[in-house]
Amino acid sequence: RLAALDAAYRHGPGKSVWVPTRPALPLRPRPGTGVPLRRLAERGDFGARLARVLPTALAPRRWEPWNANNDHRAYPSPRSSYLTEATLHIGDRRWTLDPVRLILEGDTPLPAAIASARVALSTRPELLPEGYGDLRDALGLLEAGHVTSALVEAGSAAGLDAAARAVTEGAMRGTVAEVTLRSGVPDIAVGWARVLAERSGALNPLGLSADPRPLPGELLHRLLRDARCVPGGSLAGPSAGGRLRHRLAIGRVVGVPPGLYRLDHDGPHRYEDGPVAPRIQAAFRYGPADIDLASMNVVWVITADLAGQARTGGAAEYPRTLLAAGACAQHICTAAAAAGLFCRPVRSYEEPATEAAVRADPGEDVLYMLLIGRPRALDFCYDLTSLEEPAWA
Repeated sequence: RLAALDAAYRHGPGKSVWVPTRPALPLRPRPGTGVPLRRLAERGDFGARLARVLPTALAPRRWEPWNANNDHRAYPSPRSSYLTEATLHIGDRRWTLDPVRLILEGDTPLPAAIASARVALSTRPELLPEGYGDLRDALGLLEAGHVTSALVEAGSAAGLDAAARAVTEGAMRGTVAEVTLRSGVPDIAVGWARVLAERSGALNPLGLSADPRPLPGELLHRLLRDARCVPGGSLAGPSAGGRLRHRLAIGRVVGVPPGLYRLDHDGPHRYEDGPVAPRIQAAFRYGPADIDLASMNVVWVITADLAGQARTGGAAEYPRTLLAAGACAQHICTAAAAAGLFCRPVRSYEEPATEAAVRADPGEDVLYMLLIGRPRALDFCYDLTSLEEPAWA
């Protein structure tokens, strides 16, 4: 599919058209047989819903000819490397899920009836360049957290009972989380309109920046409301998400004073007035010509007391907290997309300087940063989603 798009985009020799290509990655061998995902729809109502949930959460959604990193899915991945591998378990049968070819890999036939399923998620941080060092493991866990929420959101929209849990016991690689999908009473906190909204990290051929016009206050309020409205089965729910803290640097929003805000269960509370972005920019590893933090309407910083969690829960708490942070960030990305905003997750910051910039408490560690604003421009992309809609959608 990618080769066909690449060939279609070339205008012949002598034309000044840049065709980005994805670097070769160490892909694992593909078996010769498999079960098309669409066959799940033949296994009753639950199978039909599962056949919609899996590609919605995991499959490529669009291809951007101008972007050096493709493809794009419901969740972000560093360099579009997609470090998370999913396996589908139905009873004692399992398949590796190929989200590009929409195939369940293996020789195992589908059961005659399906009432529940489990998706196990493992990380492959080795797909990132070695220069990332130990950060590869953290990025893999954050992405796996994003994927759990993408599955839970899609399951919720499909009317299924969806619940995620961390399964890591301190390991930073291998199988780290799973999502169980069942028929029953669903927790419909997210509808298809939000799940299918086009998530974006924004167009940035000359550096990433937001629309310079002030952001309408109602968009910010919608973002904050939807970001906290998550299915109970999410890793960002009250039981797991309570390990996280949220600090927001807000600027250029109509009716909202600029400053630092702490986001609690009852809403945002300002604890410092005035512009904060210059301090955060100084802690960032890229200058404003590459990523202009002062232009962002919201710099959302997720923090946690990692040392305190390790003292009470041991070594397994760190990967669990990274999974929860990724899960929470996915809901924020979904809420931003539904509001017409871009949301760019980043880890390119100096941690102590960023903690000082947002006036974090002693012992509070920065885990993740989300850059949010209104895009300055849009561009052409290839839509890779299916045009078919199930009758119950």
